[in-house]
Amino acid sequence: MRTLTRTTTEERRRLPLSTADVVIRAAEGDGGIERFRGYAAKFNSRTAIGNPLRWGFYEEIAPGAFTKTLQEGDARFLVDHDSYYVVSRVSAGTLSLAEDAAGLPVDSELDPALSYVGDLKANVRNGNITGMSFGFYVLKDQWSTETIDTSEGPAEVEVRRILEVRLIEVSAVTFPAYEDTEAELASVASALVQRGDQAAIERRARWRPELRDLLQLVGGERPTEAGPAARQAAAAEARGGLAVHSTDTSDASWDGPANSKDLPGEESALRMAHAWVDPDGDANAKASYRFIHHFVDMDGNVGAASTVACTTGIGVLNGSRGGTTIPEDDRQAVYKHLARHLKDAGIKAPELKAVGSEPGESTRETSTTTETAAAADGTEPAETTRTDCDARVLRMRALAARYGLPKACA
Repeated sequence: MRTLTRTTTEERRRLPLSTADVVIRAAEGDGGIERFRGYAAKFNSRTAIGNPLRWGFYEEIAPGAFTKTLQEGDARFLVDHDSYYVVSRVSAGTLSLAEDAAGLPVDSELDPALSYVGDLKANVRNGNITGMSFGFYVLKDQWSTETIDTSEGPAEVEVRRILEVRLIEVSAVTFPAYEDTEAELASVASALVQRGDQAAIERRARWRPELRDLLQLVGGERPTEAGPAARQAAAAEARGGLAVHSTDTSDASWDGPANSKDLPGEESALRMAHAWVDPDGDANAKASYRFIHHFVDMDGNVGAASTVACTTGIGVLNGSRGGTTIPEDDRQAVYKHLARHLKDAGIKAPELKAVGSEPGESTRETSTTTETAAAADGTEPAETTRTDCDARVLRMRALAARYGLPKACA
């Protein structure tokens, strides 16, 4: 049995309607005003994540997993994990979250002035809302092996017990969990990233080779267990231009210093908010990072990418505001990172100019070498057609970006 304390990617888990006990009910002594009540999580309830007999595992949440985060956090209640549909918030006094013996109960005000609140109430009553979910970061988990009886005899399975989380939000959800295999793969991969155990990944990859693509593990001999030195070396390899990922975007007004001020000095958050990190710098120091382009709330949560910041950043790469001193290979990587966010927002990114080129001259128009270099780190340029790339790898790469996982190999 092994316990880890580490923060990686955001995960989501769901409860079906029958387990979540969702109701819309008038509060006693409150003038008949209706409230939303239900459970976002249940303790000691074992759930299959993927196929536990082959490439998945069983998971359960331990009592007390939310204790610290409820004392320190400021969670929101959303519809379908969409930050546009904010129903209530702890700091606003409209959302109550507190552990009980069963799990994490949710008690939320329902403001009739919000049009989507009326939709939420109707969807709960007519059965269109199928349960609840919560978004979280795992801070501490514990893995163990158990023997269970199956129709084919005894079989060993792994059990992940979540001991502590950082809660981001709770949601009323329309779809039950894991309606397709790709979503199951992403959930398994996210847990394996958190676990950091190479042998555990390889065991599952025998059944689902896509996991190697998703977790950048194709080829080469690897240590069975990544110790501190191996993890430090892997982190150093990942520095420089940070991997392309897809997130929500926003064209709201942008204040880089203000967002940087609210950003915690934690590597996971710093990497999420920036496009470049100094390979020789302190990974937990803001001074090591450049090209911040994500909004950060007052609680330090990294949110949508700013289209304004991305466009401005590309301008800096092209020489505006004094330009940049980062290496040319990193300049290419930062461009692709920022351009991807603009592409996700439906905006055509400005072309990246060659070093020393005249205004209007672009690297992509004048040099085939640049396109080759741009693809060398395994990520897609902002706009390109890869006719020689395996379709499965492209699909898994997109999935990795969608779930904030490490980029897949080319």
